[in-house]
Amino acid sequence: MPFLRYQARMMYQLLFWAGLSFGVALPMLFSAREWVRSFGGMTAAWAIVNALIALFALRGVRRKKAQNADEATTRKWMRQLVRLLWINAGLDVLYLIVGAGLILWNPTNRMLNAFGWAIVIQGAFLLVFDAWHAVRLPRRVNL
Repeated sequence: MPFLRYQARMMYQLLFWAGLSFGVALPMLFSAREWVRSFGGMTAAWAIVNALIALFALRGVRRKKAQNADEATTRKWMRQLVRLLWINAGLDVLYLIVGAGLILWNPTNRMLNAFGWAIVIQGAFLLVFDAWHAVRLPRRVNL
Protein backbone atom coordinates (compact mmCIF):
# COMPACT_ATOMS: atom_id res chain seq x y z
CA MET A 1 0.00 0.00 0.00
CA PRO A 2 1.46 3.38 -0.93
CA PHE A 3 2.41 5.63 1.99
CA LEU A 4 0.10 8.57 1.27
CA ARG A 5 -2.91 6.30 0.87
CA TYR A 6 -2.08 4.69 4.23
CA GLN A 7 -1.69 8.10 5.89
CA ALA A 8 -5.03 9.26 4.48
CA ARG A 9 -6.69 6.07 5.72
CA MET A 10 -5.27 6.71 9.18
CA MET A 11 -6.73 10.20 9.20
CA TYR A 12 -10.13 8.95 8.07
CA GLN A 13 -10.02 6.52 11.01
CA LEU A 14 -9.23 9.40 13.36
CA LEU A 15 -12.01 11.45 11.79
CA PHE A 16 -14.41 8.54 12.32
CA TRP A 17 -13.39 8.37 15.99
CA ALA A 18 -13.91 12.13 16.30
CA GLY A 19 -17.38 11.85 14.77
CA LEU A 20 -18.28 8.93 17.02
CA SER A 21 -17.01 10.80 20.08
CA PHE A 22 -18.92 13.93 19.16
CA GLY A 23 -22.07 11.94 18.46
CA VAL A 24 -21.87 10.39 21.92
CA ALA A 25 -20.98 13.69 23.59
CA LEU A 26 -23.60 15.94 22.04
CA PRO A 27 -26.70 14.60 23.80
CA MET A 28 -24.72 14.42 27.06
CA LEU A 29 -24.23 18.19 26.96
CA PHE A 30 -27.95 18.65 27.64
CA SER A 31 -28.12 16.33 30.63
CA ALA A 32 -29.31 17.57 34.00
CA ARG A 33 -26.61 15.45 35.67
CA GLU A 34 -23.34 17.30 36.26
CA TRP A 35 -21.14 14.23 35.71
CA VAL A 36 -22.78 13.39 32.38
CA ARG A 37 -22.64 17.02 31.18
CA SER A 38 -18.96 17.34 32.18
CA PHE A 39 -18.01 14.05 30.53
CA GLY A 40 -19.86 15.11 27.38
CA GLY A 41 -18.17 18.51 27.32
CA MET A 42 -14.67 17.08 27.63
CA THR A 43 -15.42 14.37 25.07
CA ALA A 44 -16.80 16.96 22.63
CA ALA A 45 -13.66 19.07 23.07
CA TRP A 46 -11.44 16.07 22.32
CA ALA A 47 -13.61 15.22 19.30
CA ILE A 48 -13.18 18.70 17.85
CA VAL A 49 -9.40 18.64 18.35
CA ASN A 50 -9.11 15.15 16.81
CA ALA A 51 -11.24 16.21 13.84
CA LEU A 52 -9.10 19.29 13.24
CA ILE A 53 -5.91 17.23 13.40
CA ALA A 54 -7.33 14.73 10.90
CA LEU A 55 -8.58 17.44 8.52
CA PHE A 56 -5.28 19.35 8.53
CA ALA A 57 -3.37 16.10 7.99
CA LEU A 58 -5.62 15.18 5.06
CA ARG A 59 -4.90 18.57 3.55
CA GLY A 60 -1.20 17.81 3.94
CA VAL A 61 -1.65 14.45 2.23
CA ARG A 62 -3.30 16.17 -0.74
CA ARG A 63 -0.40 18.62 -0.98
CA LYS A 64 2.14 15.80 -0.83
CA LYS A 65 0.30 13.85 -3.54
CA ALA A 66 0.53 16.87 -5.82
CA GLN A 67 4.34 16.87 -5.45
CA ASN A 68 4.84 13.46 -7.11
CA ALA A 69 7.74 12.89 -4.72
CA ASP A 70 10.50 10.40 -5.34
CA GLU A 71 11.08 7.33 -3.15
CA ALA A 72 13.68 9.04 -0.94
CA THR A 73 11.31 11.89 -0.10
CA THR A 74 8.46 9.47 0.56
CA ARG A 75 10.72 7.45 2.89
CA LYS A 76 11.61 10.64 4.73
CA TRP A 77 7.91 11.50 5.14
CA MET A 78 7.21 8.01 6.44
CA ARG A 79 10.06 8.20 8.98
CA GLN A 80 8.77 11.58 10.15
CA LEU A 81 5.25 10.22 10.58
CA VAL A 82 6.45 7.16 12.49
CA ARG A 83 8.51 9.43 14.78
CA LEU A 84 5.48 11.67 15.30
CA LEU A 85 3.29 8.67 16.11
CA TRP A 86 5.75 7.50 18.79
CA ILE A 87 5.94 11.00 20.28
CA ASN A 88 2.14 11.07 20.31
CA ALA A 89 2.05 7.66 21.99
CA GLY A 90 4.24 9.09 24.74
CA LEU A 91 1.87 12.03 25.09
CA ASP A 92 -1.05 9.60 25.19
CA VAL A 93 0.50 7.93 28.25
CA LEU A 94 0.70 11.39 29.81
CA TYR A 95 -3.01 11.92 29.06
CA LEU A 96 -3.79 8.65 30.83
CA ILE A 97 -1.80 9.77 33.88
CA VAL A 98 -3.49 13.19 33.94
CA GLY A 99 -6.93 11.60 33.55
CA ALA A 100 -6.26 9.11 36.35
CA GLY A 101 -4.95 11.96 38.49
CA LEU A 102 -8.18 13.91 38.00
CA ILE A 103 -10.23 10.85 38.91
CA LEU A 104 -8.23 10.16 42.07
CA TRP A 105 -7.52 13.74 43.16
CA ASN A 106 -10.96 14.52 44.50
CA PRO A 107 -13.34 11.61 43.83
CA THR A 108 -16.33 13.58 45.15
CA ASN A 109 -15.87 16.35 42.58
CA ARG A 110 -18.19 15.17 39.81
CA MET A 111 -16.85 17.55 37.18
CA LEU A 112 -13.18 16.60 37.70
CA ASN A 113 -14.10 12.93 37.90
CA ALA A 114 -15.99 13.13 34.60
CA PHE A 115 -13.18 15.10 32.95
CA GLY A 116 -10.73 12.44 34.14
CA TRP A 117 -12.75 9.56 32.71
CA ALA A 118 -13.20 11.36 29.38
CA ILE A 119 -9.44 11.99 29.18
CA VAL A 120 -8.66 8.37 30.08
CA ILE A 121 -10.96 7.06 27.34
CA GLN A 122 -9.57 9.42 24.70
CA GLY A 123 -5.98 8.81 25.82
CA ALA A 124 -6.45 5.03 25.72
CA PHE A 125 -7.89 5.14 22.22
CA LEU A 126 -5.15 7.46 20.98
CA LEU A 127 -2.41 5.32 22.58
CA VAL A 128 -3.67 2.23 20.78
CA PHE A 129 -4.18 4.19 17.55
CA ASP A 130 -0.73 5.84 17.56
CA ALA A 131 1.25 2.78 18.70
CA TRP A 132 -0.62 0.46 16.31
CA HIS A 133 0.14 2.67 13.31
CA ALA A 134 3.73 3.38 14.41
CA VAL A 135 4.42 -0.37 14.41
CA ARG A 136 2.30 -1.25 11.40
CA LEU A 137 3.15 1.60 9.03
CA PRO A 138 6.73 0.57 8.10
CA ARG A 139 5.66 -3.06 7.67
CA ARG A 140 2.55 -2.35 5.64
CA VAL A 141 3.68 0.34 3.21
CA ASN A 142 5.37 -0.44 -0.07
CA LEU A 143 7.32 2.49 -1.45
